[in-house]
Amino acid sequence: MSAISRCAQQLVHVDEAGKCHIQEEAAAYLGQLEGKLSVIGIAGLYRTGKSFLLNRLLGSQSGFTVGSSVNPCTKGLWIWGEAVQLAPDHHCILIDTEGLGSTNKTGSSDMQVFSLCILLSSYFIYNAMGAIDEQAIDELHLVLKLAEHVHARSEASCFKGEGPKLASNFPSLLWVLRDFHLQLRDGRGKAMTEKDYLEEALAPRPGQRERNTVRATIKDLFVERDCATLVRPMAHEADLKRLDRHAFTSLRPEFRSQVESLVTTVYAEVKPKQLGSMAVSGPAFVGMVTEYCKAINSTALPAIRSAWTSAVLRQSRLCVQQAQRAYEEHVSRQVNAHLPMSPSQLQDRLDAAEEEAFRILSEFDLEFTYEWQCQAQLGSSIMHLRAKVEADNIEASRRCCLEAAEELYDELISGGLDSYSSLEQLMHDWDRLRELYMERTAGPAQAEVMSTWLLHRMTLSVQRVHVGLQGGFGQNPISCC
Repeated sequence: MSAISRCAQQLVHVDEAGKCHIQEEAAAYLGQLEGKLSVIGIAGLYRTGKSFLLNRLLGSQSGFTVGSSVNPCTKGLWIWGEAVQLAPDHHCILIDTEGLGSTNKTGSSDMQVFSLCILLSSYFIYNAMGAIDEQAIDELHLVLKLAEHVHARSEASCFKGEGPKLASNFPSLLWVLRDFHLQLRDGRGKAMTEKDYLEEALAPRPGQRERNTVRATIKDLFVERDCATLVRPMAHEADLKRLDRHAFTSLRPEFRSQVESLVTTVYAEVKPKQLGSMAVSGPAFVGMVTEYCKAINSTALPAIRSAWTSAVLRQSRLCVQQAQRAYEEHVSRQVNAHLPMSPSQLQDRLDAAEEEAFRILSEFDLEFTYEWQCQAQLGSSIMHLRAKVEADNIEASRRCCLEAAEELYDELISGGLDSYSSLEQLMHDWDRLRELYMERTAGPAQAEVMSTWLLHRMTLSVQRVHVGLQGGFGQNPISCC
């Protein structure tokens, strides 16, 4: 028996009309796999690192496509072209999905791919960004309702005449939270595990009957469920776009440790795909794929486009956040670390940061409606961030200028006020002070400190020296401190 090839191969293609087509080459290979078959599937919104996780499950840094733009590299369902052999009679295949939420596809196509991945998997990885919130729960619940619909309309629900319940055909769930930075603590401040965090998120809430039904559905269908959190793999946004080009050892140690633990957990917990009480072989699995595709193609799907719009909007917000994060990183490196600076220099660097942020946003494949909304959101965020940086520059300039003015005044003027033999000598030192002050200071407060603090002390010093040169004429010396 030979594999297709050591590369990803398409298993199901979804055409522009939303019809699912099983691909012959992948089906022929799977049909050769005798014995038990485990299926690890992964789905989630596009550009959230799904393919990277599957590559790590293969022990590789590359394999499934990991791209740097938001045009999804995976259209439909894909498998790795060589099964992982877990035992002599037990193989495991890995399924990658088209990135969901891409506006290149309709909401219906997205949901078909997502639900099909769940129905075919024995171990399902739901890849998401950040914390578990109501939006993420709604998105998963929406897909589960479609999966129920597809399963009910397929002959797969009646294989071998067993008529298994839907929950028995559902995979184990691992909800992976990427770029996770929260402290895992309960309401009393006590530390909790990732699984505890998931259970808390799915726990019923008083007075939320409808919301509690949504949570209960997820728990009823995913009887076996767990959660894993991953910190951000690298510090800079630009590096994240080329994650597969970096050696795994160059990623953050905490991230590597979490990924290695995740891989160990998945292979320790993955079970053979079951249909009722029967373990599915390669040929039976191809039959399941065929039947589920028929069910999708032959029946009207529930009205889901408007509901899925919320998922697309959520991903659009993530796009804006990534562009904003790139702006903040640029400002941190090129501006904040070098304050104070002149207004013109600050303007040039902030303009460069803004240009980079909008360039990153432009890489995301957004429909026109979402594109201008994201541009407006990013522009508004940058405007507020820019105002803060400008204020920080003024304050930094003021501190720097005052510090330099005081040091130079003490060094060149203050100590010798009683020893000047002429006003010309005093003014010569003031000219020297101004030269050094202009060399040592920068920023918008430079002229302000010169015309207020320094001018005031220069006036007092001139008055004091003048009185001293006149012998006081019975007047009290003027204090100049």
